[in-house]
Amino acid sequence: MSLSTSPAVEPDSPARGARTSGVQSVARAARLLSAVVDSPSGATLTELSKTTGLNVSTVHRLLATLTAEGLLCRSRESERFLPGPVLLRLGRRSLSSSGLPDVTAVLKELADLTGETASVGVCRGDTVLTLMSVQSEQPLRYLGEPGRSVPLTGSAMGLAIAAFDPDRDRAPVPGAAPVGGPYSDDDRDRERWSLDVELLATRFRGYAVLDDLGGSGLRGIAAPVHSGSAYIRLAVDIQGPASRMADDHLGRLGSAVVAAAENLRGLPVALALGQL
Repeated sequence: MSLSTSPAVEPDSPARGARTSGVQSVARAARLLSAVVDSPSGATLTELSKTTGLNVSTVHRLLATLTAEGLLCRSRESERFLPGPVLLRLGRRSLSSSGLPDVTAVLKELADLTGETASVGVCRGDTVLTLMSVQSEQPLRYLGEPGRSVPLTGSAMGLAIAAFDPDRDRAPVPGAAPVGGPYSDDDRDRERWSLDVELLATRFRGYAVLDDLGGSGLRGIAAPVHSGSAYIRLAVDIQGPASRMADDHLGRLGSAVVAAAENLRGLPVALALGQL
């Protein structure tokens, strides 16, 4: 007869159930995080349920917790879940030993040279996600919003990526209806033509210029970060008051942004950021 000094725990006892449930919740949360990270433009609750094999109620509960803790965030424009600020911060920390400080140094040099906030972002489907920013030291400045996702054609970085990516289909036209009436086919055609002209101008200049149509008075200048593959995912930009980034300064500012993008191209960590 063998003896054991360990306390007896029945298979269905509360102690065993709590421990198993806790481990299971962590494993399920990890599956959800992986599924979101692997989705270029984020994923909806239904899509995540299908991808992970978890039922909708379980996914809903876990997503609520992950969002509350900042590991995920919900797109303002859709019901899709994207990596949140905490998850992005963890990703940046994990890359810190692989050269991420070098990326920060490139952005800091760009911000000092231009006097404007410098950022790097990654393309995720039809959106651009800001990964990190170095703020301008000017009293009036753009603060930068790491973790924020905007439509591809709603940012200078998105235009730069769309203009220089030979494998990307024509950039999507935003579907926002103009003030005072419905969004007609003529409106879409005019916006399509305007976008095509802007993409052509971006290729000619080597960088994109975009004024914020929301009335903030901001202007962005961005250039793509070319990699070994044809598919461009990364871009770098500066943003600040349009009054400080007037047309007669575009040549100087644009050249600085293009140079920063070229510097990022030479960093191995830029390839890793492009996979986020």
